[in-house]
Amino acid sequence: MRFTAGGWPAIVLTYFFGALSSASLSKLIPLQTDYAQHLGVTPASFGLLLAALTLAPALFASVGGSLCDRFGSRATLISAALCGAVINGLYLWAESLPAFYALRVLEGCILIGAYSAAPALIMATTSGRKRGQAMAFWSTYTPVGISAGLLLSSEFAGTTQWRGGYALHCGLFAALAIAGLLLPDRPSQTTTTARPATAGLFEAWRQRGPLRIAVCFGLLVVMGFGVSTVFPTWYAHQQGITIGHASSLLATTNLIMVLGGVLTAFALSRGIAPLRLLTGLSVLGIVAGSALFWPGTPQALGLVALGLWLLGSGASTAAITSSLPLVLSDPSRGAAAAGLLSQIAALSTFFTPQLWLTLAAAGAWQGFIAVIAICWLLTLWVFPVRQHD
Repeated sequence: MRFTAGGWPAIVLTYFFGALSSASLSKLIPLQTDYAQHLGVTPASFGLLLAALTLAPALFASVGGSLCDRFGSRATLISAALCGAVINGLYLWAESLPAFYALRVLEGCILIGAYSAAPALIMATTSGRKRGQAMAFWSTYTPVGISAGLLLSSEFAGTTQWRGGYALHCGLFAALAIAGLLLPDRPSQTTTTARPATAGLFEAWRQRGPLRIAVCFGLLVVMGFGVSTVFPTWYAHQQGITIGHASSLLATTNLIMVLGGVLTAFALSRGIAPLRLLTGLSVLGIVAGSALFWPGTPQALGLVALGLWLLGSGASTAAITSSLPLVLSDPSRGAAAAGLLSQIAALSTFFTPQLWLTLAAAGAWQGFIAVIAICWLLTLWVFPVRQHD
C-alpha cells in the first residue's frame, strides 16, 4: 500500500525528509561546550565543524540532483534516510575531532539527496495551484528543521549523555526510511540514445530559468543567514540583555517563517503573481531590516521588526521556491534544478558569515541595511518574469 501520488499525506511525508535533514544544521549548536570539554574544540574549529556540513552540497548538489532524476525520487529519499540513520549512529562511536569532521562532511550528502528528491517528487506528482501550494508548504522545512535540531540536542547538552541527540536523530531517520516505503513512485528518467555517463549531469547550470531562481534563493540566504548570524550579539548589545537570551528569542520566533510560507500559499492560490508578491515583500524586508538594526530602536519595536522580518523571510522563500516548477520545461525532472538551488544556497553560506561579521566588528549598522536593500533589488532584477526565462 502506498499513498496516492499528489495527495497531501504523500506531500507531508515528503516534507518530513527535508525537515529531519535540516535538523542536521542546528543539532550541534547546543553542544558547543560539550565539544570543547570532551574534544578540546575551539570556537574557530567548532565553526568549521558547523560549516563542514555544507561542503558536499556546495560542490555536488546539482550533480546529485541530476542523478536523482535518473534513479527516482522515492529511492533517493529512502537512501538518504538510511544514510542519516547510519551516520548518526556512527557519531555515537566517534572519539576524535577528525572523525567528527569526516562524519559531518558525509552528513552533507543526506542534504543533497533530501533537498533534491523531495521537491522533485512534489513537483512531479502535483499540478496547477496545488503544486504552488505544495511547494510553498515545502519551503518551510528549514525553520522547522532548525528548531527540531535544537530540540534534539538541547536536553542532552552538558550531561554525560551529550550524544543523546545523535541517537534520537538516528532513530528518527530509521523510522522515516521505513515510512518512505509509503511514498508514491516516480519512474526513473532514462534515455533512449547512447550518451556518456556524465551527459546531462550539469544541465541545470545551462537552464536560465532554474539558474535565476537559484540565484534569487541564494540572495535570500545572504540576507536571512546573515541576519541570524549577527542578530543575537547586536540585539543583546542594543537592549542590554544576554546573548543567550537573544539567541533563545531568535530560535523561538524563527517559526514565524512557517506562517509566512502559509500566507504565501494562500496568496498564490488567489492568483497573485510571484513577482508582484516579491515586490511587496521587498518593501517589508527593507523596512523591517532597517528597524531591526537602527541604533536606539525601542525593544518593543525591535521585537515587532524581528517578527515582520521573519514573516517576510518565510513568505519570500516560499514565493521563490514555489516558482521553480514554473521555469522548468519538464516539472517531472525537477531534481537537478532543486539540486542547483541547494548548491547555490550552500555556496552562499560560505561567504555570508564573514561578510556580516566583518560589518558587525566595524559597528557598521548602515552596512547591514545596505546589504539587505542591495540583495532585495538584485532579487527583483534577477527573478524571471516569464516562464522558462
